[in-house]
Amino acid sequence: MSSAHATGPMAHQFVQRARELTEGTPYTVSATEKGFDVTLDIVDAQWFGLFNKAGLKRVFTHHVVFHGPDLYSITDESRRVSWTAGVPSTVGGEVSYGRIIQFGAQKVWAFDEHGSFGVQADYRFHSEEGRDLITGVAQELGLRSRRGAAERIALVMAIIGGGGAIVTGIVLVVLLLLGAF
Repeated sequence: MSSAHATGPMAHQFVQRARELTEGTPYTVSATEKGFDVTLDIVDAQWFGLFNKAGLKRVFTHHVVFHGPDLYSITDESRRVSWTAGVPSTVGGEVSYGRIIQFGAQKVWAFDEHGSFGVQADYRFHSEEGRDLITGVAQELGLRSRRGAAERIALVMAIIGGGGAIVTGIVLVVLLLLGAF
């Protein structure tokens, strides 16, 4: 695919609308050669303290790729966040690609700056939040989605593995019936 799709009028509208929806949120939208990415801006001063206090452990980037004037795909990337001296980093460590769904909740109990003990952070997380933003904009614009490359490869491997398991089961049943065991 040429990057011309990523610079077409519909692609431009898609990126602009996603940027509008992420204003005032911890998400950031950045253009790429073939589309755009939506991710948490873990170093933004406005959100940094909340992420640090909540002990953010993973950050998701949703890679949007344009495949034509009205066709796009999303591939999720999950990276482990490590905190060193209160500074977040996603360099190195564990990375996953494809369609990733994770959720969780965490309450952080600690002393506040006045010495009172209580909930200092009540953090709820769902990896689909960024993806939902993207698909909502796409629906507004009448765009169609298709599975990303990593997701398609995983589905093919699952089908091959499932087919292999079925064939193995049939062979074992036949051998059992023939008295080979």
